Amino acid sequence: MSELLYKKNRSFYFLLIIPALFLYIFSLIIPLVFGTIPSSFYDWNLIEGSKNFIGIENYIKLFSDKDFIHSLIFTMILAFFTIVGTNLLAFFTAYFLSEKLFGKSLSRAMFFIPNIISGIMVSFVWVFIFTGAIPSLGKSLGIDSLANISWFGTPQMATISIIIVSIWQGTGFLMMLYITGFQTIPTDVLEAGMLDGCTGIKKIIKIQIPLLMPTITINLFVSIAGAFKAFDIPLALTAGGPSKSTQTIALNTYNDAFISFNTGYASAKSVILFLIVAIITIIQLRITRKQEVEA
Repeated sequence: MSELLYKKNRSFYFLLIIPALFLYIFSLIIPLVFGTIPSSFYDWNLIEGSKNFIGIENYIKLFSDKDFIHSLIFTMILAFFTIVGTNLLAFFTAYFLSEKLFGKSLSRAMFFIPNIISGIMVSFVWVFIFTGAIPSLGKSLGIDSLANISWFGTPQMATISIIIVSIWQGTGFLMMLYITGFQTIPTDVLEAGMLDGCTGIKKIIKIQIPLLMPTITINLFVSIAGAFKAFDIPLALTAGGPSKSTQTIALNTYNDAFISFNTGYASAKSVILFLIVAIITIIQLRITRKQEVEA
């Protein structure tokens, strides 16, 4: 029935997406195709005003750029833990908040609030927590190991700090999507499963996860795109330090474009970042959509 309704109103649905499609093309596709990609083939310095065509030299240079390679590795690590952490936490939070609980509407709002706060403000709050609240708590409890943690003093701890803050901010939005997905699961299917003894973990694995695959597809797409474009939280928490150990690709590109003013080289990095995100999301969409068909 829904498929017939879709075919009947296909033209109307297409008209609804035209404004968003126009904004997307105007703000992303046109600048990328006519701005960023052509600029990546030039040795262009905004301060000096020089702009010389050098072909693919910027792309060749990337393979020997230790800072860029390290930022790529760090972005991969950050993306992995952020994507897995936010989706797992959002899933189980949504699972419990979909049950009949007292004050669940307020709880949902509290979990969602971090998502509507800018990454810079979130980072400032967590800087206070890491450097003020946690040490004070450790001293009051007499736990010296907790009081003396250097959250930004080593690359490992700085990485952990960024992962914690990124997961904390990103969970709320994914949680709301999972809650919506849980609400679309037919109650008669759940009741039939419970009569067959499919409860607890079995109910989650055998019934709910397969029926939630469309939601999981969307959430993975959103979290992958967000994780690989991470910029504001690493900038505000560590500014890429210590010793550039927590520079993401986006932050590394920003430094080249607006600190060193190497616009051509920064454009090449932007193109590489776009290709990485595009390839990973295409693979993810293919895998998860197959699971949707099977479900």
